[in-house]
Amino acid sequence: MIHLARFLLPALALTLAGCAAPPPPPAEPAPPRTGLQEAWVQAVAGPGWAVRALTDDDSCPALQWDGGSAAMQTRSAPGLEPPPPGNSQPERKPSRFTLRACEAPWPQGVAALTVGGIALKAPASELLRIVVIGDTGCRLKASENDFQPCNDAYGWPFPRVLAQALQLKPDLVVHVGDYHYRESPCPADMAGCAGSPWGYGDDTWQADLFQPAKALLAAAPWVFVRGNHEACNRAGQGWLRYLDATPGAARRCETAMASGQVNPGDFTPPFAVPLSPRSQLIVFDSAEIGGGKVPRDSAAWARWRQQLDVVATLAADRAQSLFLSHHPSLAFAPSLLGSPGLPRSGLTPLLQDAFGPRLYPPGVQAVLQGHLHIHEALGFASNHPASLVIGNGGSAASGRVNAAAALKTEPVPGARLETFHSHTEFGLTLLSATPQGWHVQAYDALGQPLARCTLAGQKLRCS
Repeated sequence: MIHLARFLLPALALTLAGCAAPPPPPAEPAPPRTGLQEAWVQAVAGPGWAVRALTDDDSCPALQWDGGSAAMQTRSAPGLEPPPPGNSQPERKPSRFTLRACEAPWPQGVAALTVGGIALKAPASELLRIVVIGDTGCRLKASENDFQPCNDAYGWPFPRVLAQALQLKPDLVVHVGDYHYRESPCPADMAGCAGSPWGYGDDTWQADLFQPAKALLAAAPWVFVRGNHEACNRAGQGWLRYLDATPGAARRCETAMASGQVNPGDFTPPFAVPLSPRSQLIVFDSAEIGGGKVPRDSAAWARWRQQLDVVATLAADRAQSLFLSHHPSLAFAPSLLGSPGLPRSGLTPLLQDAFGPRLYPPGVQAVLQGHLHIHEALGFASNHPASLVIGNGGSAASGRVNAAAALKTEPVPGARLETFHSHTEFGLTLLSATPQGWHVQAYDALGQPLARCTLAGQKLRCS
């Protein structure tokens, strides 16, 4: 019996070990800490200017300038968020945020400062040279089988667009929305995007925006407009942590929403950014409105309609306003054959209800938007503000708009065109202030001029 036990006991131990729960997988190793990642100045509601920074340290850096310093406060701490509610991508995972977002108001009377070695300048008293970009991220989207070669400087030209923007030495950079596009893993057989991060965490935010834009972020103050890719059912948590214009502790997207409800994280009050004593930007969050119809009897309609009343009040404060939102109403959707498609924007009925056929309040001389991955400039013979679509910043594009056909088409009833220009090349647009209004110059990703326009009042003319 003793000899038999010598064989049975080890066998029994092996059997019990096989029935036990497997050991947990080893924890994912934490990336090495490198401290401050990026710092920039951005417009915040108030109006005002704030310094923002991202760091993987346990505390925020300080602002330093000759004769003084100021502490930055944590805006959002590292954390893990569940997958966005209502997201339709076939592969989903929690959003991991390893970086601490920090903020401090720009100190009054200070012309320049540093944050952890990154030099920043105060916004100019008059912002006369404005670079506008939009729809810039690298598209990886399995639900549409659409994968852009993020590793190719020509397949994803956003870094080249940023280099051209730096050379223009702007007083201000405006991004009209859609920063984040890497929503799905790169297919195994596609070398063009191999190794790309995906999902909605800060690794993708770094790859799509912060790392390539680091130099331009530090070179000039920014105005960030929210796109539909930054709605709460997509990259909204990162937007609220990093770029939302509401100062202080970051707002949050609700992660458990009942059917038919609109996420409170998708509503941002409009705010103004003064450019000079006579001109300003008005920033409107249309991210969640999208192309669908907003029911008139819904709480969402009432809330957005109330926000348009705020827009009217803001527009009365300056002689000239540029209205910024992501979704265009006065524009044409491109197509493969060039036939101008009518825009599908849930914002249009709200604008019509608030302001009538003109769509915008008096004082709005032009509207700047993105969403369509193309450049369009529209000037109207009717009483409508000029419209600029600047969605050609780097995200995959398809389609064009035939100018002759566009000039015979009304984007909304009563909007009669007298000027139309479009191009499909990737690039950016520079607005330079003139005594009459603005000079508008479109460039491609190599810095070659593509279109020149003048904006006097609401009249746009292009050559």
